[in-house]
Amino acid sequence: MARPIPGYGDETLDALAVMVRDFGLKEVRPRFRELEEAGEFPRDLYQRMGDLGLFSCCFPSEENPEAGYRALAVVAEQLAYAYPPISAPMNLQAATVPLTIANWGTADQIDAYVSGLIAGRTLGCNAMTEPDGGSDLLGAMRTRAVRDDGDFLITGAKMWITNANVADVAVVYAKTDPGAGHKGVSAFLLPMDTPGVVVDRVPCRVLGKLMPTNMITFDGARVPASAMLGAEGDGFKIAMSAMDFGRLTVAARSLGLAQACLDAAVEYATQREAFGQQIGHFQMVKKQIADMTCEVAAARKLVWDAAVKYDEGTIPTRESSIAKYYAAEVCNRAAQACAEIHGGYAFSDELPISVYLNYAKLWQTGEGSANIQAVLIADDALGFKPMDRHKRPSFVARPAAVTA
Repeated sequence: MARPIPGYGDETLDALAVMVRDFGLKEVRPRFRELEEAGEFPRDLYQRMGDLGLFSCCFPSEENPEAGYRALAVVAEQLAYAYPPISAPMNLQAATVPLTIANWGTADQIDAYVSGLIAGRTLGCNAMTEPDGGSDLLGAMRTRAVRDDGDFLITGAKMWITNANVADVAVVYAKTDPGAGHKGVSAFLLPMDTPGVVVDRVPCRVLGKLMPTNMITFDGARVPASAMLGAEGDGFKIAMSAMDFGRLTVAARSLGLAQACLDAAVEYATQREAFGQQIGHFQMVKKQIADMTCEVAAARKLVWDAAVKYDEGTIPTRESSIAKYYAAEVCNRAAQACAEIHGGYAFSDELPISVYLNYAKLWQTGEGSANIQAVLIADDALGFKPMDRHKRPSFVARPAAVTA
């Protein structure tokens, strides 16, 4: 049972939410068991989402002049509500990869990739995390890019890279000057069919088969200097800006999943009977439903405030971090409560409750782990390390990027 969609205070966004919810409940949720059992990457769904314009939220065009980050948050929320794994492309196809290219790339790079990514014709991945660690981006980075006759040879490995096995292009971060600290990292656009690039699936049974994660090994992969994003040494700044965009989508996806957990819990609590009455009459269940209702509402406000600030032309590092941290925490508590209310049925393949549990935990980690977010938020509040101390200029997705 899908409960009414919360109003967003804007007719266009309300209509967008209805369209995405309708797509998710009619074309995705009824197929989730079939899709998981088939074990094939749902490229048709990515193309369908591209055709519906779900990836072009942040890229204004004649057909979509009102595009913005609130729209991005609405789409991410409603896709996660339908079925968590299919909301993964809201990072790779709609935010982290195309926005990074649009904001840091040359005109040729933008023309080559962005329109294909947001149309779902080209698939992208973000190769940032390494086997030695994700939170310590600089310290863990062993991947190197060494100049060779005007090109760069990339050697090293990346870990936990979503969709790398099906991607056409990757944004790859590598050290071009290992002794220069954060100024020694550069970013590259690397076609995944480049010789010397090997992708190995990382088995993750708990995540299902619709959001594959992988290890990428680079063995002297050669890329031209023109493949560099931004200038040499800009890689750390580019990575941080990508994380800012990604945190908004993860926060919105956590919100959508938390709402799905709440709705599933309410539906089950009003249908399941024990001791002669609906279990929703039990005080413990009422307490869980009340907590979920309040926390989802609070998370929604934080996510929305961050999205509004993006649309106002700023990069709200503080607000997106707070929204991501709190929404992911709420999502975890909601998934746990939903599972407890369902009891043994939470483990049935007939229901997606176990999927909710696993993805809630994943999103607590993605785009900056909960522990890291807590440290950043606390340091900012204490005045030790303000999150906006390296405030970057505002970025605006370029309309030219969506030209067919």
